[in-house]
Amino acid sequence: MNRFCYLFLALFLVWCSNAFADKRQPDPDGCFSCHGLPDLKYIDKEGQIRSASILKSDYYSSLHGSVPCKDCHRKITDYPHEEKDGLVDCGETCHVKEPSNGKAFTHKPIVKEFEQSAHGKGLSKEFAAGNRNKEENDSSLPSCRRCHNNAPYIAPSQMDAFKKEFAHNDAECGTCHESDAWRNQYSGHILRRYIGNHLNKNVSNGLCIECHGNLKKMANVKQEDPNTHEKKAVSVEFIHATQSYDKTLHGRLLADGNLHGASCVQCHAPTGLHHAIKRDEDESASVNPAHLAQTCGQSGCHKDYSTSVVNMGFLTSEMHSVATLGLGVETHMIDVLKPNWEAFKALSVWYKLAGIFGVLSFVFLMGNIAWSLFGDASKLNKNNNNSLLGAEKFQRIIIGSKPKKKESVIQKIKPFFMSIRKKFHHEDENKHDEDAS
Repeated sequence: MNRFCYLFLALFLVWCSNAFADKRQPDPDGCFSCHGLPDLKYIDKEGQIRSASILKSDYYSSLHGSVPCKDCHRKITDYPHEEKDGLVDCGETCHVKEPSNGKAFTHKPIVKEFEQSAHGKGLSKEFAAGNRNKEENDSSLPSCRRCHNNAPYIAPSQMDAFKKEFAHNDAECGTCHESDAWRNQYSGHILRRYIGNHLNKNVSNGLCIECHGNLKKMANVKQEDPNTHEKKAVSVEFIHATQSYDKTLHGRLLADGNLHGASCVQCHAPTGLHHAIKRDEDESASVNPAHLAQTCGQSGCHKDYSTSVVNMGFLTSEMHSVATLGLGVETHMIDVLKPNWEAFKALSVWYKLAGIFGVLSFVFLMGNIAWSLFGDASKLNKNNNNSLLGAEKFQRIIIGSKPKKKESVIQKIKPFFMSIRKKFHHEDENKHDEDAS
């Protein structure tokens, strides 16, 4: 009886592994019959030539390589099909099953979290090749595919480590998990996690910098007030967020290859599915002052230090202060701030004072030049104050020296005209003497 139970259990496990772990490289709908052809092209409605060829090697080695085409392109029923029937919604469920619960996998919870974020009005459905240009050029908000392309399942930089670990672990795991289906799909997935996350901190930051690193693009962003729904210009801190981040210890550590520095997402979306990036004005944002102690004190960061009352000043430090950048009045800043007075108001007080004193200095300089050229020197000397700041009066009263008498413009140029007059007069006398002789 016991032997029969063990045999039944073994057969059941083998059946489960094949039932819930489909092989990688599926094409149950025969899409590669056409899309596998080289140089398969068409002209879209905008007159652009587009390629419809899909390389099997690229598709099968990608993150979506185990997902049947119609899991995403659900409206396609006829062949050849219309472009509009190929629209993709990233929130749909897949035929690939989640091994932990046996249910169809879906990105719907991620899309829901994304829609409630500061980026929430970005595109998450109705994706097609034909609207890619419109998506990238007409919207400043990120879409799913703008940040997440169909990257290789194992990053090229991790391939050597993957092969080394796979050769060892496949033999170990194969003692129990003998089916090809388990090996082709789940063992690779587990091992990919084992050798390191596909998106390390620098790669993750790169997704943010791709947009936020474009100053002119960020200067044109308009933020919507959550209460009045009015559009307002963004601050200078927002425009230069990536530059000021590079000046922080976090940014400098990552730039040196030290992964102890915090990435953008670790501060702006540390919990949940890491897509709930919100503005600091939002009371539920992780970077809102009310939550900074918890955000900075998360595991592996400033734990205990940020929650101590003695260190409350630590939380008031401006992480994206433009004062660290020394922007001055560079040409690019003038271009960025020209249409953006609200952003100018957010400049550091030192830059505001520098601007005010700069204008006053220019007025003073021009006034001093005009005074020295066109002022009446004789009247000024009578008042013992022929300089704009009373320098001559200071000379006479404080240090007891007699200031030199200033000459008026006429007095300065009079010798010049006299020399010319004398020259002409001398020539006339010589000519007269020649005529007389």
